[in-house]
Amino acid sequence: MRRPISLPTTLRSRLAGAVGVLVLGTTLLAGPLALDVAEQDLRAVLGGQQYTMVSGAAAFLDDLLEARLREMAALAAALPADARRDPRRLQAWLAARTADGPDAFADISAFARSGELVASGAAAPGVQPLSAAGRKYFEETLVRGRGIVSDPLQNRLSGAKMVLVTAPVFNDHGEIVYVLAGRIDLQHARFLRQVDALRPGGTGYLFLMSADGVLIDHPARERVMEHMDDKRGGQPGLQAALRGFEGWLHGSDGTGPAIVTYKRLATNGWILGAHFPETEAFAPLARVRRTVLAVAGALALIAATLAWWLVRRGLQPLDALRRNVAAVRHGGAATDVLALGRHDEVGELGRAFHDLVHARERAAARMRAIADNVPAVIAYVDRDERFEFTNAGFDRMIGTDPDWALGRTVREALGDAGYTRLEPLIRAALRGEHGHVEDVRSDDARRHQMIDTIPDVDADGRVAGFFVLAMDISERKEAELAQAASEQRLRLIADNLPVLICYIDRNHRMGFGNATFHAWLGLDPVHLPGMHLAEVLGKPAYDAARPRLRQAFEGAGATFEMPLQALGRHRILEWTFVPDVQAQGRVAVAVAGVYALAHDMTRVKEAESRLVQMARFDSLTGIANRRLFGEMLGQALERVRRQRQVLGVAYMDIDHFKTINDTWGHGVGDEVLKEFAQRLAGCVRVTDTPARLAGDEFVVLLEDVKGVEEAERIGAKIVEAVRRPFATGAGNLDVTASVGIALVHGVDGPPPTQDQVLGWADTALYAAKNGGRNRCVVRREDEAVTPPGPQARLR
Repeated sequence: MRRPISLPTTLRSRLAGAVGVLVLGTTLLAGPLALDVAEQDLRAVLGGQQYTMVSGAAAFLDDLLEARLREMAALAAALPADARRDPRRLQAWLAARTADGPDAFADISAFARSGELVASGAAAPGVQPLSAAGRKYFEETLVRGRGIVSDPLQNRLSGAKMVLVTAPVFNDHGEIVYVLAGRIDLQHARFLRQVDALRPGGTGYLFLMSADGVLIDHPARERVMEHMDDKRGGQPGLQAALRGFEGWLHGSDGTGPAIVTYKRLATNGWILGAHFPETEAFAPLARVRRTVLAVAGALALIAATLAWWLVRRGLQPLDALRRNVAAVRHGGAATDVLALGRHDEVGELGRAFHDLVHARERAAARMRAIADNVPAVIAYVDRDERFEFTNAGFDRMIGTDPDWALGRTVREALGDAGYTRLEPLIRAALRGEHGHVEDVRSDDARRHQMIDTIPDVDADGRVAGFFVLAMDISERKEAELAQAASEQRLRLIADNLPVLICYIDRNHRMGFGNATFHAWLGLDPVHLPGMHLAEVLGKPAYDAARPRLRQAFEGAGATFEMPLQALGRHRILEWTFVPDVQAQGRVAVAVAGVYALAHDMTRVKEAESRLVQMARFDSLTGIANRRLFGEMLGQALERVRRQRQVLGVAYMDIDHFKTINDTWGHGVGDEVLKEFAQRLAGCVRVTDTPARLAGDEFVVLLEDVKGVEEAERIGAKIVEAVRRPFATGAGNLDVTASVGIALVHGVDGPPPTQDQVLGWADTALYAAKNGGRNRCVVRREDEAVTPPGPQARLR
């Protein structure tokens, strides 16, 4: 007899059959998928062509902006000297240049370094003063020292929408005295007019925006100066373009799907974009798609209906299990309904649920029995400060029925007084911190409690609630108070003196010691009697004290200082040994022991050391000051004469340091000085000595220099180390330094004076300044001339 064919009965098999049917239906969708692939390929071709076109247009706009910058730079360079000094001449010069200048600029204005408008080509400045101080285009021109093309902005008086092209005007000393700004009116100047022929398709268009998304040019002129993300809708991929994306992508905006291309201008970071509607790009494919989608839709409907019916039928047992779980959880049904008699995966899952729920109930019963019999109060409070669990001890403490507090807040259960008492612990627990307090119970002044709150932190680091544990510690507190009172009466005087007090017998063993031994040396005074002095102080300190101890046992008192290291702290102690002179017999007199007292002199010694440090080192930078440098230079000059070596003295200062102080304030200037000193100390040799003379003037003592080449290498290293931007409270600053090095050769006869050597180094520094700053010049003593003095040297 043939065995009947058995169909799969497991949930996995039924779902596999349903998936097979769905795969069959999916294959019927090959036609629409093929059209999608073709559309993707066509989109890629159109996107690549559009990006190539936009890249060429962007290069043209870069050239246009560079031309505007060159025009403004040429105007700044051509500004006559008298116009730089006289605002009226400057006004007339700008008016003439605006009238005869290129059509690109509607107006050319001049701003002083303070930001004040001093002249305008269109008209003289009005009565109300105008200032560009704080405006990005003005401040950036000052910091960079070259012209920029600003982002679009709106005139604060006329409301005109414009872009400014700036150029700095320098004086004979290389300092910026004016900033010229040429205005390009965005309502009349069309940046895209010359590249409009490159727009994609018949309905596509080009647009130009700033790096933060403000429109500079757009076919809809009323949108100029609007942000692309305004209520009219932005372009697809706008946020990616603002973050630096360049290329093409497709998406939808208020007008429908489109291919959008972005290219950033190299000149000032503006973004040129092209918008090509997909309705025009994919018009031929749209007609074919409608026909294919109609057929594919019918097939998809049939496949979806079949898949729904199969999955619904296959998951009926799992749905039954879900209803049973809900009945146990919310309806109070017995857990036996979970033990299904099925022999597939759903049946195994139901029996596993049944076993887990039953085990949980048993564990909860055991935990409740343990918590109710612990001699302490145990509770759990959620984030809303409501009790979710209380043990029998909690109910006994507040005198209520079991579980009375569940669902109530801490304030409702304990009252305002009890809540106020626990509020600091509650706040700490909700912040994720462990809280602990020992205090007197509010209902009995003779009773003490120890209360702990432990936060309940979930896997995401969020505090879900906290546990409360309270215990009666009255007996322990009474014992502690009685013991403390007894010890205080016995050792009140000796233990409160900030002095080591002890007695040493003739065998150099301790007779007693006060509590200061514990505070300073970590030794319990109870264990001191009988300990050898070497065990108490350590072998090195004991050996240092033995000569004075021998002197005390001979009958003469002794006072001396001795360092001591204990408990991770270095102390300097002043010891006083007082002999305990006693009569032996009727005639002889001997010393039975020695009383020892030690005062802590650490702070006094540290203060003396700090005074020496302050007298020899610069308080701002921490390197040697003029006094210490003078001492070391005098010693080095004498060594050079004796050993026939070559000594170098590098004299340097920070270029334009006064400008840094005037522009950013003395606080930033001090930051620059400290960073300069750190870099100077880090780039010279270990044997060299850097020092600060005054202000921004620094020197380095270079001993045993091999010659001019080595000195030049050291100087170049210093100059290079300073060139890296300085991080200050005003941001990164570009700082340079000039260095002059004088070399002194050791010869017979008296050495040169310190003033002569510093004067030679100052002469070399003057040569570095005249050579353009940001460099090093090395001179031997035979090349030195009289220094020009601080007024002649340009700092």
